[in-house]
Amino acid sequence: MIKFAKSLNMRTLLLAFFLVPLLSYSQNASTNSLSANYEKLTTEWQQMHDQNGILIYVKKSDCNRPQDGIFQEMILLKIINTTQYDLTISWDLLLWYNAELWTRLPVRPENNHQIVLMGGELLEGSCDNKSGYYSALMFFSRFLNYDDKPEMTKFELININISRYEK
Repeated sequence: MIKFAKSLNMRTLLLAFFLVPLLSYSQNASTNSLSANYEKLTTEWQQMHDQNGILIYVKKSDCNRPQDGIFQEMILLKIINTTQYDLTISWDLLLWYNAELWTRLPVRPENNHQIVLMGGELLEGSCDNKSGYYSALMFFSRFLNYDDKPEMTKFELININISRYEK
């Protein structure tokens, strides 16, 4: 009986040793990600994330270029640095269309994004495809002139990392 009790205590200790770091990782991981269902997004800015003085807002926007025959809806991001520090913000983007994950895993470089925000600065996605952060602060949700094409159902910004900007 004593041998069984020692064995049980050792198992409990080992279990705790391995589970505690996993639990703390999952708690940290959830604070370092933003997940949004397409149906809940509007054409007005909505705050979706707040981490270490960085606020992330999201909205839908029609980004049409009739001269190119493009009629599409995009998701725009606005990121605000509420601190006095110059910061680098990075994240990985996961996209779901028609309820299927379309982003290849592991996340490839084209879905890794990084911006630099000076203290008190904000960057806002726009429909201007020539803007410096065009590909980081906006992404495709659906075509407006086709009914038979995949449509976004969800997106996630994962592995959001905020660090001091090193010049």
